Amino acid sequence: MNRLCPKAEDRKGVLYTLGGLLRAFASSVLPQLKLGARPARVLALLAACGTPELGFTLYQCPHCHGRHGIPRCCGDRHCPRCLAAKSRQWLEQQTRSLLPTPYYHCVLTLPEDLNALVLANPTRLYPLLFDAAAQSLLQFGHNRLKGDLGISAVLHTWGQQLNLHPHLHCIVTGGALSSDGRRWRSPKQRKFLFPVKAVAALFRGKFLDGVKKMLEKPGALDLPDSSLSDPRVRQRWLSKLYAQKWVVYAKRPFGGPEHVLHYLANYTHRVALSNRRIVAVNEQAQTVTFNWRDYRQGGKVKPLTLSAREFIRRFTMHILPAGLVRIRHYGILGNNRRQRDIPRARALLVRHQSRSPKLPKPTPLQPMLCPHCGQDGLRWVGFIDAEGRTHL
Repeated sequence: MNRLCPKAEDRKGVLYTLGGLLRAFASSVLPQLKLGARPARVLALLAACGTPELGFTLYQCPHCHGRHGIPRCCGDRHCPRCLAAKSRQWLEQQTRSLLPTPYYHCVLTLPEDLNALVLANPTRLYPLLFDAAAQSLLQFGHNRLKGDLGISAVLHTWGQQLNLHPHLHCIVTGGALSSDGRRWRSPKQRKFLFPVKAVAALFRGKFLDGVKKMLEKPGALDLPDSSLSDPRVRQRWLSKLYAQKWVVYAKRPFGGPEHVLHYLANYTHRVALSNRRIVAVNEQAQTVTFNWRDYRQGGKVKPLTLSAREFIRRFTMHILPAGLVRIRHYGILGNNRRQRDIPRARALLVRHQSRSPKLPKPTPLQPMLCPHCGQDGLRWVGFIDAEGRTHL
């Protein structure tokens, strides 16, 4: 399969790339880290992205008939260079499911005391995070609006300093479709969807109930702290987590579908660190400097310098298990209900509006220009694989 990635990050102002620094420290730093097979493979792909190591994509100009090749991209979901193309494709699909209603943005965060357990068990606990968050919001929708919400949830695992900070960004419809599909029910209070403290308490209970059940099954979870195998220690640990105030943040509703798309474009296909945030790489001192935002000071941008080893260690914490879906949909946006319920909801909403809303159109891609004659219209004609074989 041809992996084609427009050079989304090859713009003015990008001096360093994640792939470049991984190549720079491949022999000196990576061997120091005890990487598992999955992180090692992902880092190798990111390092090879956009280099001849992966082969070339071949194009031919219909005007001058010149042929040229572009180094192939890795296509990995952790690659900051490759995500722009995937984001665009995903957004075009989601446009068809947008409804003419306000949307709300909720962020549900796991407390820091769970980080070690989550890092040791991502295949079990990240899906639990999705389920606990979605079921909490859906339950509020059933109780308060007597219907089914639409929810799109996006997993982010990082904080601004590449620390582990698992949280979900949830985009929630500003209303619910009744179970019989005949009524759309909007919240009476438009400034917020549900009270965040109540949502946080329900979310906390559902997540910890799931963790408790897993811990009660021997071998279900890898325990970074072996003392958790003791029921008394485990109960004290859980009681401490139950007593904490979990963070659920609700932002003001979006203005309309175009604002939702703008948000999704910024958040859905984001990785732990974009190339633009890397401001210095010192191969001799083996350090990496990147920018981060200090939200305690109003989002002030600050530089942070880490050893290359610590930088790569932090980045690998955010490499997801193979097959883990990091964007999920629930309620009327669920894959098994979308085709039936979205047209119903849209018809009900449009019925009460003076005119049908116009959904935003995706921004067209910039055409690739022929490096020989400067005209557009380049056509894909084949590729050269990593072994140097040409496929036309």
